[in-house]
Amino acid sequence: MKSKNFLIYFTVTIIFCFTLFILKYISDTKNDYQKFSEKILFEQASTLHNSLMTLKHWNSQKGSIYIKAYEEIDANQFIKDGIVHTNNKELLIKMNPAWMIRELSEVSNLKQNYYFKITSLSPLNPINKPDKFEKRALEQLNSNKEENFYTSLEEDKYNFLGALKVQPSCLSCHNTQNYKVGDIIGGLRVSVPIENYKENIKIIESKSNLLNIVTIFTSIVFMGIITYTITSIYARELNILKLNKTLELKVNQRTKDLTKANKKLLENSITDYLTNLSNRRHFFEVGLKTFHLAKRENIPLSIICVDIDFFKNINDTYGHNIGDEILKFISRIMEKSIRKSDTLARTGGEEFSILLYNTNENQAFILAEKIRQNIEKASFKDENLEVKVTISLGISQLSKDDKDLDSIIKRADKALYMAKEKNRNTTIIYS
Repeated sequence: MKSKNFLIYFTVTIIFCFTLFILKYISDTKNDYQKFSEKILFEQASTLHNSLMTLKHWNSQKGSIYIKAYEEIDANQFIKDGIVHTNNKELLIKMNPAWMIRELSEVSNLKQNYYFKITSLSPLNPINKPDKFEKRALEQLNSNKEENFYTSLEEDKYNFLGALKVQPSCLSCHNTQNYKVGDIIGGLRVSVPIENYKENIKIIESKSNLLNIVTIFTSIVFMGIITYTITSIYARELNILKLNKTLELKVNQRTKDLTKANKKLLENSITDYLTNLSNRRHFFEVGLKTFHLAKRENIPLSIICVDIDFFKNINDTYGHNIGDEILKFISRIMEKSIRKSDTLARTGGEEFSILLYNTNENQAFILAEKIRQNIEKASFKDENLEVKVTISLGISQLSKDDKDLDSIIKRADKALYMAKEKNRNTTIIYS
């Protein structure tokens, strides 16, 4: 019971912590989006500011510009040499940077609701007098010379004011104000609309609130489901324990039976069903490992290929049952003649192969002759039947040029073929 309660409390705590993490993630994502949106406003305002600064510098470097007079515009009394006449007696009005920026702002307001203004704490023209934001921004920039701009997100717009520093071209108009080159003379203000920003923030806040509700509701549902599940599991625990004891006994017995069956299957998979020798598959598995070991350690390795002479005639004369008994008879003789470290396998109908580790071809020849002579001396007897049997043998040993086991076996097969061509009942070393 204690463990059940602990598991419930632990699980509920994990879900609770995970819920807090999700809620924190949603909040952080919302804040990051808001910061990103404000950054977009900043980039938009600063880009406009830089463009206007380029126009302002151009105007200032040219000593202001002149435009043709028209009905809606009058000369600025605060600008020196505010009007001139051309040779054609056309009236031109001088427009300084502040006036030019103001005109651009009016045009922009008509189309895109942008606002631009050059302002100063000590303007020559009262129309350039700062409002509350501009005054606050200019005071901040004057008190912190290392800052180049001041921003403020208002209820209906985003304000950006960049510092304007005195350039040599500025002194022609402001020479009476005791400014020096590098002083902050004022600022260029850019205001951009924030309708899209406010709409996006409203949407993200709405979605964040919805996600918070869904997260909390889902967590509560999960807590209920998990609590119910754990309680149900522990309610069945006693019955399961009783069943487990019975099942454990059955499983142990079944495991023993399976182990025994697997052992038998393994033996059958590597053993020839008739002679109980290793089969072809096992011979090649052992042979491949032995081949690589002999190559690596530079140890001699030999293979003997054996074939029963005239075995087809034996089957045709005495029948396949006697043929099978003769195969068993020869297998027992060969098995008694080899070492425990050697591998003897039936690799074909009447074909056998012997793998001799740490044995050169001369030593293999001695063993092959021993086997051949033992079989030649013996006779297979069955009631009134006696059959004399001989074998032919081919030998090959591992050479430095061999890349695989098959190359040794092929040479031993060739030697066996030569032995059969040489009237059989003989042993040939491949050379």
